[in-house]
Amino acid sequence: MKYAIIGAGGIGGYFGARLAADGNEVAFVARGAHGEAMRRDGLTLKSPLGDLHIAKPEVTDDPAAIGPADIVLFCVKLWDVEVAAEQIKPMLSHDTAVIPFQNGVSVTRQLSDILGAQYVLGGVARISAVIESPGVIRHDSRLAQITFAELDGTESWRLECMVSACMSAGIEHKVSDDILHDIWKKFVFLAPLAGAACYQRAPIGEVLDDAGGRDRLAAMMAEAAAVGRAKGIALDDNLAETLMAQSGTLGRHVKPSMLVDLERGRRLELDWLTGEIVRLGAELGVETPANAEVYEALKPFSMGTVSG
Repeated sequence: MKYAIIGAGGIGGYFGARLAADGNEVAFVARGAHGEAMRRDGLTLKSPLGDLHIAKPEVTDDPAAIGPADIVLFCVKLWDVEVAAEQIKPMLSHDTAVIPFQNGVSVTRQLSDILGAQYVLGGVARISAVIESPGVIRHDSRLAQITFAELDGTESWRLECMVSACMSAGIEHKVSDDILHDIWKKFVFLAPLAGAACYQRAPIGEVLDDAGGRDRLAAMMAEAAAVGRAKGIALDDNLAETLMAQSGTLGRHVKPSMLVDLERGRRLELDWLTGEIVRLGAELGVETPANAEVYEALKPFSMGTVSG
């Protein structure tokens, strides 16, 4: 089996490193200083679940150079989905599996439109990990789980291979009974959390400690869940309350990746997270005032600079 990691940041870097350390053939697509450092010094993972170092990873900045792959873990930023999807077409054989692990809710549709639905699975990653420095991935908690499934819910050899690889590499994993539901459940949790943390410029613990911040986050989650239900996803009526309780179990100092990007002056996934809730709410007739307030406040920083 050959694995390709498209986007070797926190998510792709972590799970790709675990697969590579277990002896799998893994090719990473990484650019800029991060890619250069990986080629020069290898890939280092710092994690509460165990540090590791891949001394000589296969790294390229050209997806076409990898050739056909059996399983592609698609982990680019949301604004890069369409461009990256076009670039990975040379990797596809007749039964390649492309598993996206982004936080948005439109990625599977985008990939299916560009690549063909037969190649695309659904995926959800639950992990807090970032590029600490070029060539170094820092994993912030003991949570590191991936969920995946065929979009039509069928069993396949591709799923069996991925399950086998995860078991061998010590990766916590699950095959979903309803992957679209799981994608939306993650979105209802992550998108408001990222927006609220960025709005307050604070990690999760500080957001929850502040009464106004906690109320804002609860409202944002409730709005996101309402949008999902209007979209036809069978989300529990008390999902927002359940997710609020779960947010308190995360590490106090954990920062959503969008907050890390904001602090570093980078482009934000704002339009595909908070902005997507607002856009879909308007489309479906669901009011989203809390998300709209946060979206408008953060829009000047969406491209990594303050406009005006």
